[in-house]
Amino acid sequence: MRDTLSPIFVTKPLPSEKEFSIVSLVATQERYDRLLRSLSAKGFNNENSEFLAIDNRNGNSFDGYSALRGVLPGLSGHYVLFTHDDIELISDGIDELRRLLAKLEVLDPKWMLAGNAGGVFIGSGDTHFLHLDDPHGSFRLPTSDPVRVWGLDENFLIMPRHRMPLPSLDFSGFHLFATDMCLQARAAGGTSYVIPFLLRHHGKGLVDGTYPKAQERLERKYSQLSVKGRIQTPAAALAFGWRAKLNAFLSRQGQRLYRIKAKFGRLFARLGGH
Repeated sequence: MRDTLSPIFVTKPLPSEKEFSIVSLVATQERYDRLLRSLSAKGFNNENSEFLAIDNRNGNSFDGYSALRGVLPGLSGHYVLFTHDDIELISDGIDELRRLLAKLEVLDPKWMLAGNAGGVFIGSGDTHFLHLDDPHGSFRLPTSDPVRVWGLDENFLIMPRHRMPLPSLDFSGFHLFATDMCLQARAAGGTSYVIPFLLRHHGKGLVDGTYPKAQERLERKYSQLSVKGRIQTPAAALAFGWRAKLNAFLSRQGQRLYRIKAKFGRLFARLGGH
């Protein structure tokens, strides 16, 4: 049989053809051109990287969940960068990213996902960790080291191709697929981080009418898979398990009562002033 077939005997991971595979969800050409210009200015080129555009300019060919599954078999980079088309590199470039990834590999060889905005379990101290500029302000990590998180924003993600998680097959849409991947990574024994790689996200983080359904779907699935507690994402606090849902409900009611009390307090203060 070996006279006709040519097997490759593998004793270590196959080498990558490129250092980075940069996969972008592209809705408008103008935004993508701005991203490409910034990547080129910061050291990314056709020698060290490949560039794939998920072409949604004339309608959604892929959503956030199906995009990576659709292109992964053809990727050749050692690291996969998954981005929105509305980000722009303004400060850090390829050399800083290399330094941060080398640091992360030493810190935690089981890391599977990294980004620039994420959150942790509520009750474990700070819940938000962000390192970017966006329309809401300028945000920086409190440390120069990567920070472990349980949920990430989708505007900028980095994954080692040979151990990257993939979004759930039974989900679709554009919301919470990064947090879904963080939970997939956790189930696989891996970890997720926010790293201090600075860029600008021009988007405001759209939370439209489909978000509540996506949140409920994610919470239901992972509650059934025995995830417990409340995870903070940049957009919302997710509750897994009945105790967490009850605590979230009571917290919302407490906030509502506080707002009502404050409203009536202001009203009585005005009446008392007359």
